[in-house]
Amino acid sequence: MTTNRTVAPVIAAIVLFLPVLYVLSYLAIVNPPQGRVRPLTVDQFLLGGENYRCGGNKAESFFWPLEQIDRKLRPDAWIIWCPPGPEFQLK
Repeated sequence: MTTNRTVAPVIAAIVLFLPVLYVLSYLAIVNPPQGRVRPLTVDQFLLGGENYRCGGNKAESFFWPLEQIDRKLRPDAWIIWCPPGPEFQLK
């Protein structure tokens, strides 16, 4: 028979461990542009480009809340400088 004294520390460890694992996994796969110049296609400009080392769209949607916090804490790392080219001109 289990008592509350043995279940409570397990639940507390899980509740504390999951957010730490979430943040650490975000930091492991995030790849912000860090202000460097990189060529972008029109589709990448409109859709946001690749910001993660793996996972693609699933990683973007899963880590969206942390990315918003990261963009506010480190705005210089998320600036993408792209010179205007003919593909970006409106017709």
